[in-house]
Amino acid sequence: MKSNPAILAAVFATACCTTLVCLAADKPNVVIIMVDDLGAESVGAYGNTGFSTPNIDRLATEGALFDSAYGTPSCSPSRAMILTGLYTNKSGIMERLGQGTQNRLPAHIPGFGKMFKANGYKTAIAGKWHLGNFDWYPNHPVAHGFDEYFLAPGTYDGVKSSIYFDPTVWENGTLTQYVGQYGPDMRCDYICEFMQRNKDGPFLAYYPMSLVHKPFHKPPLLDGRIKHNLTNPGKDNDQFGLMVSYMDHLVGRVLDKIEELGIAEDTLVIFTADNGTPAAITSLLGDLKVQGGKLHLKESGYRVPYIARWPGKIPVGQRDSFFTHADLFPTLAGLTDLPMKHEVSGRDLSHNFLGKPGKDREFVHLAWEGGFYMVRDKRFRIHENSKLYDIPVTSNQARYSEQECSSPGDFPEAFRLLSAELTEYQKIKKTDDSYKIIPFKGHKKHIQRAPGLEGKEPVKIMVVDSRRKSSK
Repeated sequence: MKSNPAILAAVFATACCTTLVCLAADKPNVVIIMVDDLGAESVGAYGNTGFSTPNIDRLATEGALFDSAYGTPSCSPSRAMILTGLYTNKSGIMERLGQGTQNRLPAHIPGFGKMFKANGYKTAIAGKWHLGNFDWYPNHPVAHGFDEYFLAPGTYDGVKSSIYFDPTVWENGTLTQYVGQYGPDMRCDYICEFMQRNKDGPFLAYYPMSLVHKPFHKPPLLDGRIKHNLTNPGKDNDQFGLMVSYMDHLVGRVLDKIEELGIAEDTLVIFTADNGTPAAITSLLGDLKVQGGKLHLKESGYRVPYIARWPGKIPVGQRDSFFTHADLFPTLAGLTDLPMKHEVSGRDLSHNFLGKPGKDREFVHLAWEGGFYMVRDKRFRIHENSKLYDIPVTSNQARYSEQECSSPGDFPEAFRLLSAELTEYQKIKKTDDSYKIIPFKGHKKHIQRAPGLEGKEPVKIMVVDSRRKSSK
């Protein structure tokens, strides 16, 4: 008896229902929006009264807002932590990555990009990378699990490029300067187009914005498109405020696209930032003025917004439990029910998102450039120099006061507990010694190339001097 090819094909297709596509069929889409240089105190949903963030505020009313969420005081350490779930002293990325031969997040370190890709997701990243130089590691995002990328190179072959006006873009192995375009619009376009192409899901869209990083400026096409209450756009604080408004406008575009595609119920949206607001910026929390703390080991340096929305899954409301960038990767695995096959520093805190009982994080740990370490609980923070700060999370006035205890002996039990926790945390060592981080010293001309690229010429930049259509 001859076999019927059609029947065999049908049987084979049924058997293949354990393939990645079938396994991912009932999984949610995941959209992660990470803003650059935006402390929690600069967001309306966290009490800010000086800047305008209506779209982020709307997201907060539709999901969970974490009141005590933390990153690090600077860019690369936060980006490595959020991607890998590793503490900075575990990944080795404790400093901002400058221009050097070994400056990158090693490709063998697991991350959420690899997890989603391995489980049938289409994956893309658009925005800012800052985890490795593209002239040294051209397909670095692909090595970390992203099918496609549309990123600002920052510097390529020793030449610094714009992230805002007339931007240069590193897109899937090509380098292009778009004259007459505004970089944030293009990167938002890419994320929206990626979601459009993959609306049947599941997909991971990682959108680490360049806004609101300096240089401070007035974004284009501002008037008539977004509302703001700032009157002196020539000043840093007001230019920053205009950038915040435009950033919020782009967040709104992504949320609107999700609604337009009819996938809101099937999409988990995370909004956060890498680190605190720049020190040149003052945020208003009613009558309280909070100076930005980026690059400083204080509350305004590493407290960041964290908002999560998944209609029908994540109950609306504020969460008072601790959450850190190291927790995002394992929590994403928990929320999407995907397997994690390796150890991370962070914790699966999906129960906090879902409004269920579970073990919460007791401490926030941070290791940062220059050998600075700290551990925080809900009231006190201790540093590697044994200084103890009394900064309870009970109010903005208290948490941003940076009140140093006159003597640690005034709170012996807190000092003992935090000192012991800090001692254990300082024992953590990076995953291996196969790479070396060169401290950030500005942009320098490259003399060498990465292994395997020594004899190859750098990718030539193409120039496009025509308008790229921007979806509204």
